[in-house]
Amino acid sequence: MRSKFTWMLTLFMAFALQFSFAQEKTITGTVTDQDGLPLPGASVLVKGTTNGTQTDFNGNYSIVASEGETLVFAFIGQKTEERIIGASSVIDVQLVEDAQALEEVVVIGYGKQTKEKLVQSVAIVGSEQIEDIPAVAPQELLQGQASGVQVVNSSGILGAAPVIKIRGVASINAGGRPLVVVDGVPLNDANLSSGQGGQALNPLGDINPNDIESFSVLKDAAATAIYGSRGSNGVVLITTKSGRKNQKTKITLDMSTSWSESTDLFDMMDADQFRGFVAERAGATPEDYPQGGFDWAPNVVRTGLSNDLNFSVSGGGEKTTFFTGFTYKDQEGFIIGNNLNRMSGRLNLTHEANDWLRMGVNLSVTENRNDRVGSENSTFAPLTSSFLQTPWVEPYDENGNFVNTGFIANVIAIEALDINDSNSFRTVGNIFGEISFTDDLYFRTDFGIDRVLLEEFSRSFEINSPGGYGDDYVAQQNKLVWNNSLNWNKTFANKHDVSAVAGMSYEQTDIRDIFVSATGFLSDDQINTVSGSEPGTTINTVTGSRLVGYFARTNYSYDNKYTVEASFRRDGSSRFGANNKYGNFWAVGGAWMLSSERFMENVDWIDIFKLRGNYGTAGNDRIGDFASLARFEGGNISNYNGASGLRQLSAANPDLQWERSKSYDIGFELGMFNNRVNLSVDYYNKTTTDLILNVPIPQTNGGLNSITDNVGEMENRGFDIDLNTVNIRTPDFEWTTSLNLGINENEVLSLPGASVDDQGREFISGSASQRAIVGQSVNTFYLIRYNGVNPETGDAEWLDKDGNVTTTPTADDRVIVGDANPDFVGGFRNTLKWKNFDLNFFFNFSYGNDIMIDGLRFTDNPNGFFNKRAQLLDVWENPGDEAYVPSFSSSTFSTFAQRSTAQLRDGSFARLKNLTLGYSVPTSFLEKSGFLSGARIYFTANNLLTIKADNMDGIDPEVTDTVGNLGQGESFFTPPQSKTYLVGVRLNF
Repeated sequence: MRSKFTWMLTLFMAFALQFSFAQEKTITGTVTDQDGLPLPGASVLVKGTTNGTQTDFNGNYSIVASEGETLVFAFIGQKTEERIIGASSVIDVQLVEDAQALEEVVVIGYGKQTKEKLVQSVAIVGSEQIEDIPAVAPQELLQGQASGVQVVNSSGILGAAPVIKIRGVASINAGGRPLVVVDGVPLNDANLSSGQGGQALNPLGDINPNDIESFSVLKDAAATAIYGSRGSNGVVLITTKSGRKNQKTKITLDMSTSWSESTDLFDMMDADQFRGFVAERAGATPEDYPQGGFDWAPNVVRTGLSNDLNFSVSGGGEKTTFFTGFTYKDQEGFIIGNNLNRMSGRLNLTHEANDWLRMGVNLSVTENRNDRVGSENSTFAPLTSSFLQTPWVEPYDENGNFVNTGFIANVIAIEALDINDSNSFRTVGNIFGEISFTDDLYFRTDFGIDRVLLEEFSRSFEINSPGGYGDDYVAQQNKLVWNNSLNWNKTFANKHDVSAVAGMSYEQTDIRDIFVSATGFLSDDQINTVSGSEPGTTINTVTGSRLVGYFARTNYSYDNKYTVEASFRRDGSSRFGANNKYGNFWAVGGAWMLSSERFMENVDWIDIFKLRGNYGTAGNDRIGDFASLARFEGGNISNYNGASGLRQLSAANPDLQWERSKSYDIGFELGMFNNRVNLSVDYYNKTTTDLILNVPIPQTNGGLNSITDNVGEMENRGFDIDLNTVNIRTPDFEWTTSLNLGINENEVLSLPGASVDDQGREFISGSASQRAIVGQSVNTFYLIRYNGVNPETGDAEWLDKDGNVTTTPTADDRVIVGDANPDFVGGFRNTLKWKNFDLNFFFNFSYGNDIMIDGLRFTDNPNGFFNKRAQLLDVWENPGDEAYVPSFSSSTFSTFAQRSTAQLRDGSFARLKNLTLGYSVPTSFLEKSGFLSGARIYFTANNLLTIKADNMDGIDPEVTDTVGNLGQGESFFTPPQSKTYLVGVRLNF
């Protein structure tokens, strides 16, 4: 009986279980678009649950569900479809276009706008363009990706500040960077660094690139006028990642390892070559000079190693969406001693409390620990020292101990023993609330912060600095932002669309820093404090600014054909004179959608054809906090007869006001062949007036000889061109291409009160090699022209100002010889997808710019005991020789390396900036794991190939040793960019 009962019970339970799960099964199928092509990444969700998945590259999906449940199929730009699960286990779905959803939404100043109604010139860099670029800072994701935007990384040093220009150089002495806004918080990009390492730190370096969803680059006045006094240099809006409503919780783990090396280095003489060279030059023998040798340059570089971990969780329900992420980066640069460690966390959260209240928070916290090294123009900089150090000098004695190598520092010892740390902690974020009065009208308020704490500690040991040296620099920057806006969007009679926003903004920035230094340390063991025995220096500064703005914008569109827009902003700033605290900025624009007109109905090959134009004004307030006031300095540095004193640094100017730009933009957008070809072209002209310059005044105020005033004009004009094509699209293969081109011409129109040259042209000297000259570019090279070595005489020859050959040029023979600003810059991207493989390669390029390689005045100087480039072994000896260096007996031998076009190079280049090969693991395979919903393995290479001029060996064309407007395009042993190889895996759970 017992065995029979047990058997019956087992049979009953098996039957019950079978009945319980009979309705649950695996549903498979394919999701395609209206043309029958697969839709990778389409969402498949069991309605009313969090059970969901996504289609793979071929549009296939697999999900476990029960009969009677409903599957919801969704994809951006397509109408959502629902299917009830029946007896069949296969459900194929073909989605169709949703015309309303296809209206791409673009983030603009203080709001959003559909691309169809956009009258502004805005470049969008989306997630698909940036997700596979291993970047240290946000500007690297922008490089070459948007027309009219030039990004130059100032050096290959980790954390170095970039040069970012939108539609050319818009100022001379005021700041040239665009305004950067992260989730509505305008960042303060003041460089807090004390200058350790020889180059400024990147003010954007605390923003985690892994958090970024997209960029909107606002380029014309219609887009930037609403930012008023800060819009003249353009605006970059950064939108960070967020969750989506009714999205299944998605966990992403991205891990990668990369290796880096220098893209290029000078080929220097070794010890034997150098001894032979100086011996021949002096009529001696190599044995007359110190023996031994050390190859310095190869020993200050290495293979850098970086490990990255990025973890995020995102999702959402009916009322709440969330994104939280954590990133850890441990990066070792290709130059010894240069390391960067970063930890970053982010929380983005939105919640609909009820029908009328929506609230949220966007918050990021980043800690950077940067072990810095000198980058240029310092004998303590690894590369600079390695190029100049006499190659018979060795870093160690016979016992393997470090030695002091004299004027050119022992950089091997410096990086092994000294400390040069820069540590920052930054918090950026805002909290916001939106109150909906009606379906069309809502009020938004948000309160934001940008807080930076920075400490830079430097300590030199006895071996490099007798007596030792130490300094400590601590700075804090607090920025508070409060924005309030009223937004209205209404459609009348299905033809009249009106949107408007009006509001106010208040910003408060306070900066405090202190610098202390000392020398004469008791021992090298005192490594973490600045407390030497000899009197040191203490400098303390406090500064700050206030800004209040009132703004409004309205946009009206009729029948999706005709759109007009107007915007206005009034700003008040503490930075300007008492008589000009407030300024007004405005813009008007319009667009005409020709493709919606009846006369275009039969033009089947045109899908979108829109004309647009605008005119407006913006300002530039990047002049520091107290430029309009008489400033004084106290303390020991201003001592009087040995006691603390006070001295005047600048004269007051109560009339000082903003630099102002007036610009117009005319363009068109064209979509053809079912939007497989999209072309956008803009022509712009921007004139900057009231340039902020130092104007000479009579020396009647304690030795002051200039005052900051508004004088001068400058113009930028050019074209922005964007072309995107879908070359091939089949069920298994897709090939897309994008090309962007920014053509710019810069011209200084007037410089009243500036110096005047012998031709009557006003100019301002930007460096020893550059001038801003009326009628020319702000970055005009002004040099003596080098003519080469005469093959018959062995003399080096130059040209005088009249073009005649001379062997004794003077400073009066300098003429205009080049321009640091390129004729055009751009990027070229190709993306190929075949089944589960994807290949993406991206070139950025620059053409028509010259660069000054100032370090050649040392490495190519045949005199002295600095090391030389190996090219100097090519010395003229006999008539007919085509040599690089003049004869040792020539009178020009000692002047051969003087500043001239001999150091000027064509800086044009094309660089394979990024190459990425990826493989996405098929969904059918991942199902077997039971927990993975996606997996991608990828390989990336950065700066893999550079095409440049033949005489650019050892020189990176993509660097500059200054981030200011004047002197750009010059390099003094500036470290090159790194060539990076990366392997990684991205897992979705």
